[in-house]
Amino acid sequence: MSCQLIVLSQFQDISSIKRYLFPFLKDCTPDPSGTEDAWSSSWDWTVESQNQDEEEENHNRRKEHETWLQDSIISLSPANDLLAIANEDRIVLLAQKYDPQGSEESLESKLSPVWQGSLRQEEGEQITAVLCLPLASQKKSMQGAPDWTCVIVGFSSGYIRMYTENGTLLLSQLLHEEPVQKLKCKSYEAPRYLGMAEQHEELMILYKKAFLTIDGFSLFQSLRACRNQVARAAASHSESFLQAPPLAYKKWAFQDQDQIFDQCSRGICSPSAFSQMTIASNVKGFYSAVRLSPPATSLYITSGSFPCVGFFYAEEGSMQPILSDVAYAVAHKLKSAFVSAASGLLGFGSENKEKRRPKIEPATTLPLRFGLPDKRRIGESIVLSPNNKYAATTDSYGRVILLDVQRGIGIRMWKGYRDAQVGWVQVKEEKSQCTNPQKMQRLAQFFVIYAPRRGILEVWTAVYGPRVAAFNVCKRCRLICQGYGMMGLNNVTSRDTKTKTFQIALVDTNGFIKTIDVPFHLALSDKSSKRARDLHLLKKLKTLLKECNEESESLKSTVKETLLDMKISSIAQQGVERVLNTKYLSTVTMQNIIRGCINQMSGKAEEALDIDSRLFLLFCQSQNQLLRTYSMLDKAKSTCYEPKPISNVEQHLMNILSATKSEIEHVLRQLIAYDAPNNFNTSAVQCTVTFEEQPMSVTNFLSCFEYPLHRQESQTDSSQSSPSPSTLSVSSSGGNLPIVSKIRKIPEDKKNALCDLFYDGCLSNKVSAEDLSRILQDCAIPPDHLMDLLQHYWLSSDNRNIETQVYNLYHVILTLTRMSDTSDVMTSVDSISPWWEKIREACTQSTNSRAAYILALTARGVAMDMMTSKTKAKDPDADTADTSQSDKADNGISEWEDVSVDYEKWNVLIRQLEDTLALNSLLKMKIPPPSMSTISSAASEPLLVSVSHLLDGGRGSIPEIVAKFISRANFSHEVLNRPRGLVLSETVEMAEEPLENIHVRFEEQFLGQLDTLQERFPHSLDSDVLLANCSWEYIVLWNKDLEQYHYLQTSLNYLNTIQNAVLRQGLGTMLWNMFAVKRLSAAANLMEKVGKHPKERLCRKEIGISDTILIHFVGLVSHLLAILMKANCEADEVPVFNIEPLWQTIRGPASLVELAVDQKATNYGLLLHHYLLCQFMYAILKFGLKSIKVLSLFDCKGQNSFFKDLHTHPALPTKLKDANILAERNKFYKKVISQSVEDFSKKDKQSQDSLSASMTASVPESTQMTFVPWNESHAEWPSLIIEIARVFEEDVDQLRIYHVRELYLRGLDKTAEEVLLTMNLDPELGASLLEVLGQRIVYYIEKQNPSKSLDIYASMTTSLSQWLKKQDTTSLYTPDCSVPAICQLLNQVVKCLEEGSDYYNRAIALVELVSTLKTS
Repeated sequence: MSCQLIVLSQFQDISSIKRYLFPFLKDCTPDPSGTEDAWSSSWDWTVESQNQDEEEENHNRRKEHETWLQDSIISLSPANDLLAIANEDRIVLLAQKYDPQGSEESLESKLSPVWQGSLRQEEGEQITAVLCLPLASQKKSMQGAPDWTCVIVGFSSGYIRMYTENGTLLLSQLLHEEPVQKLKCKSYEAPRYLGMAEQHEELMILYKKAFLTIDGFSLFQSLRACRNQVARAAASHSESFLQAPPLAYKKWAFQDQDQIFDQCSRGICSPSAFSQMTIASNVKGFYSAVRLSPPATSLYITSGSFPCVGFFYAEEGSMQPILSDVAYAVAHKLKSAFVSAASGLLGFGSENKEKRRPKIEPATTLPLRFGLPDKRRIGESIVLSPNNKYAATTDSYGRVILLDVQRGIGIRMWKGYRDAQVGWVQVKEEKSQCTNPQKMQRLAQFFVIYAPRRGILEVWTAVYGPRVAAFNVCKRCRLICQGYGMMGLNNVTSRDTKTKTFQIALVDTNGFIKTIDVPFHLALSDKSSKRARDLHLLKKLKTLLKECNEESESLKSTVKETLLDMKISSIAQQGVERVLNTKYLSTVTMQNIIRGCINQMSGKAEEALDIDSRLFLLFCQSQNQLLRTYSMLDKAKSTCYEPKPISNVEQHLMNILSATKSEIEHVLRQLIAYDAPNNFNTSAVQCTVTFEEQPMSVTNFLSCFEYPLHRQESQTDSSQSSPSPSTLSVSSSGGNLPIVSKIRKIPEDKKNALCDLFYDGCLSNKVSAEDLSRILQDCAIPPDHLMDLLQHYWLSSDNRNIETQVYNLYHVILTLTRMSDTSDVMTSVDSISPWWEKIREACTQSTNSRAAYILALTARGVAMDMMTSKTKAKDPDADTADTSQSDKADNGISEWEDVSVDYEKWNVLIRQLEDTLALNSLLKMKIPPPSMSTISSAASEPLLVSVSHLLDGGRGSIPEIVAKFISRANFSHEVLNRPRGLVLSETVEMAEEPLENIHVRFEEQFLGQLDTLQERFPHSLDSDVLLANCSWEYIVLWNKDLEQYHYLQTSLNYLNTIQNAVLRQGLGTMLWNMFAVKRLSAAANLMEKVGKHPKERLCRKEIGISDTILIHFVGLVSHLLAILMKANCEADEVPVFNIEPLWQTIRGPASLVELAVDQKATNYGLLLHHYLLCQFMYAILKFGLKSIKVLSLFDCKGQNSFFKDLHTHPALPTKLKDANILAERNKFYKKVISQSVEDFSKKDKQSQDSLSASMTASVPESTQMTFVPWNESHAEWPSLIIEIARVFEEDVDQLRIYHVRELYLRGLDKTAEEVLLTMNLDPELGASLLEVLGQRIVYYIEKQNPSKSLDIYASMTTSLSQWLKKQDTTSLYTPDCSVPAICQLLNQVVKCLEEGSDYYNRAIALVELVSTLKTS
């Protein structure tokens, strides 16, 4: 493996960041619309000068556009969670966020802006340095990620301010009055060896003339305190007035160096005794005193001018600046108190106060001990290596100098790297590469140089090593080498924490942040390294194979020579794998290359081969065997083979399947019955496009297999954890120990292609079974894997032919069985064979019942032959070969069946597959298109089941799957109950209409298949059980699409046809609880709220259905309640549901009918209570009544009883005494009666015979819903309302009188007379009808006979004429009437009135008047 440039992160939108930080940058492209006038074109010198100015301006703009990233101040957190980019006084903070619009090739998370703004607090203040510092979490559940990241910003004013990720200011301090030049940090690192000093945390701030170091522990605690205070202030919505504690820092002033541009801290170091004496002599002279123990000093290395590199040493524990800060704070408080007191006494206020600037601590001078004196060279930057032994500096001459920190000398120099940026990468040795596992892993230092002017990124081995990698990159990138990790760790928490996500990062202008992955072995790569040499050859081989597109003789020879020239076996194996993955190489070429490797390795002595060489040899042998197998399979497919014709099919099957003639006939009948529904075909022909399948390539073939490393684990001691040279034996392809290659987990399409390669030719009668058997025996693939491929291929399709394909299938299974372990196949009679159990398991899980049935029959035949061969081997004298088929049926099979558990399992499986055949024969019937118009595309997929599906689906899986098919076919309950002979007659009558004929034939075939299934499943497909499941499936369809209310209607029709009342009541209760009660409750509350028929928006929001469907839903729910009440009144026994003996092992949840029977008995009173509510709601919705709150028509007891469980017994309402509720009910009753009479009168004008149809509470004719009330005599709405009033123990006589009056007012005299026959004649009724009579007479006199009105009024008495003139004829809805109708109404009025009353006398007077009207 070589160096790699890996994408670490990516900007979400880098252009927006550029526009914000550099708003003055404009597009440098010239304006194409610019024109020149005649005046400017006549002066050549003016045009030339303008063009030169424009070119210079465009060049400057273009340069600014390209260098904006290098002009910015960038800091990336070592945890790669936050990035800060600043320019002048603006800053943008970006954090990692998930990108939902990213493609599969891009990163999941990208850097997106979380805060941007200006940080300027003083006039002219600009940002000069930025540092992103991740802080560790102090919680015990820390998983290694930082708790939060602090953004430290240095300004030109000298201020150091610290912010959170969202730009909240935490801390601001002025430590020195000069612009901040650099911000660097050192994080904690544990000592690598015993005796080494640990690296402490500190923050380093570089000014022009000063240098500060802040202790990391105090900084960490201060930042935590400030952040907690800010969080509490934000939670309480108050401002934070936290006085941050003073930071513990040290301030130095470097002497003897003119300018300092960058610095780095070596940390604490102690010189040796000799170095201490040398330093003392050089610094203080010959008479200097030397301490007994060397002092601990901190080494600081600077980069600047005069000298270009300086080394400064500071002794530890020499200053404590915190005490002066405390003294200054106390003095400041005393001064402010004195000044405020004096201002109050003397009269001068605090106006025009100058802003107080904090006191600046003086710096401690630090002399230069030594450096690199070069007057003309100016050091620009310096970066310390991770092991603190080396430092790299860049200068103004385009040189990169590598320094030895300990000795203080330059040890290497690179030239020609102007404006270079440098960094370090430290790589730890992998455990697998360690030569001595007991020793600590080695560390390697790699030096990275980015040359922007050349656009190249180089990786060098430190210190004297060669260049190991080079990458071509953009010329405007930024190289970031942080040199620190997470702050806040210690020697305990740093053990399991990854402090850095990366060591070095390259930011380009395209928005990508990349890092370098350097393998450890490159540190060892010199000219004599075998690994480096082989890696070079491997890279050369990869390049050669990639550049070529077709094989040639030169290519083959070069590849072979390159592989044979490799010395390390693991790298040679990578090369072989690359060759085997090359698609354009042929199988012969691959075999030649593999054989060359095998011959080279086999020529060596076995003792001279190490573990890698032995494994490589075994790998080559396994791949060679696979290539040989592929060649044989490809050759067998290309040969021409003609199968022998079969003369007697039954005899042929009897010999193969080891079955009798009756059994073969039974099998053929089952398969013919399974194919019978396929003959049904609609007139539409479906055209499909098929593509020719390409054969499997050799590369795809080899990728399907893997060579197990511990393949001989069963033959060696199981306690050995890893192979040793003694346990790995090397054998050729023809040795006693075959090379085994196992099939790995591969995608489904690749597995299908592999199955086709092995078995499609043989099972399609294109390759002989004997040839395939030889290939399978010769290949080094385990037989159980080959059997899995055979099962997968055979069971992948249901188009299998038992007559033409079973012979080859039998021989393939027999070959694989003989190849397997005998102990797995031939077991005792009372045990189960693992080999056959796997085949049975595959058959039970397949939905292709035909293929599974044939496979089970064939496998059983092989098992019987194997058992017979075993018996003959034990008893050679047994005369079993001459036994006839009849004797075999009478003796042999029955005897084996009695003693073999395996054979009994085969018989049970075959009988179960026969049942599944019959079931799938029904399920795969094609439903005619009109019936599928309302079914979704997902539901139109075929319903196919397997044996395992039925066994695991519970006791109700069989009727459930049949009911799903019925619901998809949209069969009504009449179809299931239709006599079978009636279908045939309808077929003949409807033969003239092709579409109808198709549907009728489909129903006929379905009913025939259903009869066959009910014979096989008499218990599971019982009539009530099937009807219950159909009811459930239809209501489930309605629940998926609430607008299709006819599904709900069909479901209730199926429910109503269930014969057993207990099952009907239990299932109805389940439908009520799961599908109806919540929506009905929502509808009732909504109608209570609005007081009328709710609008579309409210219905969909609260109930989930439209306003037009709501009326059908309420009517159907009342129908459900009526069914439940009817079932509650019927007495029936609790049914017992059995299951067929063959399917007694079914496991899974309880069936639907079992759950329904377990439901508690319903409360009839509560059912009636809900039924009355549904009737009220239905009346409001049907007649469009307004200003009626449906729940307010009940008292408190009634409202509290609604929507309870139907088996409970809440307090139901009794006789109502509330006058307001009685008045509202009476108002509602009259509105319903008036509206129903009005609707009837409108329909009566069209047809006089539609009385019963128009007065029933039915939905529109499009639904044909039969409304079933609890009493058949209350089908008419007025009668229904009167009966409801009787249930509530209210006065029903007034409602009847109102009903008759409404009928007469609308001219429905015949209907009114029919109603009068059912009523007792009452004086109140007569008085009410007397008013109607008077209104009719007045209308007749004044409107129909106005010419004689004066004479008629003159013939009356005064009191009668005055009474008639008071009558209001506008209340008559149908005022036109004849004199006979008036006479008939007058007779009814006279019958109702009592003699001697005023109404009776007035009626008698009207008799005389009517007689006058007759004669006039």
